[in-house]
Order: sequence, then C-alpha cells, then structure tokens
Amino acid sequence: MNELAVNPIGGIGMLNSRNNRRLLALWLAWLPIAASAHHSLLGYDPGELIELQGEITEVFWRNPHVRVSLRTVDENGEERVWDIESSPITTMERRGISSDFFNVGDTIHVAANPSKTFENSLRPVVITLADGEAVVFDQESAAANGLLDASSLRANTTPLAGDATDNDASNIFRVWTNRDRHWMQDVRTWWARAHPLTESAQQKLDAWDQATDDPAAQCIPAGMPEAMLMPFPIEFIDAGDEIILNIEEWDNSRTIHLVDDPNADAPSSHLGYSVGRWEGDTLIVETDQVDYAFFNDQGIPQSEALAIVERFTLSENDTKLDWMATVTDPETFTEPISMPEFHWDWIPGQELKPYNCTVDDE
Repeated sequence: MNELAVNPIGGIGMLNSRNNRRLLALWLAWLPIAASAHHSLLGYDPGELIELQGEITEVFWRNPHVRVSLRTVDENGEERVWDIESSPITTMERRGISSDFFNVGDTIHVAANPSKTFENSLRPVVITLADGEAVVFDQESAAANGLLDASSLRANTTPLAGDATDNDASNIFRVWTNRDRHWMQDVRTWWARAHPLTESAQQKLDAWDQATDDPAAQCIPAGMPEAMLMPFPIEFIDAGDEIILNIEEWDNSRTIHLVDDPNADAPSSHLGYSVGRWEGDTLIVETDQVDYAFFNDQGIPQSEALAIVERFTLSENDTKLDWMATVTDPETFTEPISMPEFHWDWIPGQELKPYNCTVDDE
C-alpha cells in the first residue's frame, strides 16, 4: 500500500536507493521552484524536507500554479490528502514538463518542502513518477540533501542560452528572459518585508492574511511595482512615440510614453502612467497614478502617492538587460525604497506565452 514517510533533512534515502531509475534533470537553476512562482515562494520552509508516497487524485494544470492532489495512507491505514504546488504552466512547459507527466491514479514519490501557511501543502524538490523517472524541480536542494547524485543528472534538452553573435542582438526591442536566481531565491526572501513603514502601513501589513488576501489566488493581475518582480519573460515593442512593454505573467502590458502630454487625462490604473526617455543605452521610466493596493505579494500596502523611477540598461554586447528602480510613497514608507537590482538575459527564439490565470472552482 501507499506509505507516508516524513523525514527531516538528512534522513532521506529512498531516491538514492533507486539506482535503476532514469533521472530527468529539469534544470530550474535560473529560478527557484514554486514559481518559482514567486507568489508562494516565501511560504515554504527550505530548511525542512519530507518524503511521501501516494496516489494522484486530482491534477490542476492551470495558472497561477500547477497543483497535484496526493492521497497517502500511513501504516495505521489513515488517509491524508496533500496539495503539491509547483510552477506556472509556462515555466513547466519551458522545462519540458507537460500535463502527461501526472495522471490521476498514478502512484508517485515526492520529496518536498512543507508550507509555512497552509496545512498539507508542499513545494516539490524531486518527484519520482510512476514509471520511475525522477523529475528534479530544485536541483540545488536535491543535491545538497543527498537525494540525487549530481554527476548522474542528465540535463534537459531545452536550451538555456542562445548564440550571442546573432545579428538580431542589437537593441532593447525583443524578448528578455529572467534567470536571476540570486534575486528570486536569496534576495527576495529577506527583502519582501524588510521596509521602513509608516505606522498606518504597518497596521495594514499586520492585518494581512496570506490565505485570504493574496490577489494571486484570486487571479488579480499584479500592479506596479510588483508586476516587474517576476521570473517570466518580458518583451519591448517599438511603437513610435510609445514603447509597449508586455509581461508574460498575468498577461500584463505597459505603455511607456516617450512624448509626455501634461494635459492628457490619463486615469489611474494598476500599472500606472509611465513616461520614458533615453540616456544612451539606458531607458529611464517614471511611473505614477498607480491604484494597485499592494507594494508586493507579501502584503505590504501602497498608496496612490506612489512614484517609481526605473532604469533599463543594455550591456555592452546587448545580451543582458539590467534593471534598477526607486520607489517613493510617503504614505507607506518613511524613506525612498531602492528595489534590489536584477537582470534579464537575451535567449534567441524565446516567445511570450499566454498566462491565462484560472481561479480555483473548488
């Protein structure tokens, strides 16, 4: 029968003992698992790892996160249902993971990090499928905890880098891919709540409940500046006096006005009103009139007094796009906020995919 095994780090050996199993290393080194869906990244405990084996009872192949329900039966015959939450569909597909990997009725083995917020919710590190194939979602964690022999891993065939000499690599107007693992895993973890808040903003944050207040769970598209803090591709399109910045996550699309009309009657919106100008290879974008309620996906509020200054800078060989931003909001922060710097890489052939978030109908 399916057995439930819960072990701390260091007590895991089931995957190592299966030497005859094929290993598919789906290299997500460019972003952490769970979205790497960053909406849930901070809600799981990377310091605790458990193993369990059970039967798939439901598969939710949709955004914002792909999820699998797993029924386990312990040695006393007691059943328990776990929610295995992974990345958005687009991230999974780019790493060669399709819905065919998970079928209702299959028995799988999971090594995962437990949720800090939701009971019976897990973020997968390694899932061993019914046919014995081990799918690695977090290669660093798997190797660090002895789950797999890193030397035996086989890299996924999906290319992570392109030919930097391609003639198309000449300006900002193309698709850029975020692979900044340092930002998503190391920086974002502590940065998410480390801000000098006003008393009123702190009160709003204290009242935040991740389980009920998270806009992502309701498929509400993120507004600025949170809309830019994601591990998804973006695309700049030259539209003459405007630049269109399309963002794969939430199917967001920003308009950056290169010619500002101070008399324009532009309404406030989640993405705000943006005006851009060029300084050499750097696109400077100033945004205000943002009516989105949250500064980030961890409940920090913001007001319509918010103003953002972004700097997009091309590298000398035009293959990397650096991003810096400063936020001021006197109703929320006691001083300006410098956003952590990160960058996008140019990978030839990449395209934006539809996000199509779907609210759970449970």
